[in-house]
Amino acid sequence: MNDAFQLIRKHRGEGLLVDTNLLLLHLVGKTNPGRIQNFKRTSRYTVEDFDVLVEIIAQFGTLITTPHVLTELSNLGRLQGDEQLSFRSCFVDVIEQATEHCDESRSVVKDPSFERLGPTDAAISALSRHNYLFLTDDMDLCITLLNRGVDVVNFSYQQQLRWAL
Repeated sequence: MNDAFQLIRKHRGEGLLVDTNLLLLHLVGKTNPGRIQNFKRTSRYTVEDFDVLVEIIAQFGTLITTPHVLTELSNLGRLQGDEQLSFRSCFVDVIEQATEHCDESRSVVKDPSFERLGPTDAAISALSRHNYLFLTDDMDLCITLLNRGVDVVNFSYQQQLRWAL
């Protein structure tokens, strides 16, 4: 795997695709950093992880996403009361600022990765045809992308990312 810093520098102009789990961390952290470790879907992360993620995303002019990622993100991001309203506001900000790639589902399910990864990660994997940097903490997705010759950073090795930024 290439050095994260080099990959970030290489792809700043093309864009960054952040997988669903990390995008959820980003939105929950923007909503309330104190919620990160108390929210079921982000409890394995820390505020420091969120800070690293924010710094990485800030390095890019373009955030890349798919309708599959956004739908899954919406389904996973169920908070309560004012936090839900804040989360939805942050969600809208991401949608308005992101470049969304929409491959038809009939195309996504034909991707060789679909059976192993499911629709959301297969839609991400299908975007390997573009020159983006992919950021994930999902080892199966990471390996799939690496096998396709795609530049990917595994957020699970974020200690390397802390030094890179």
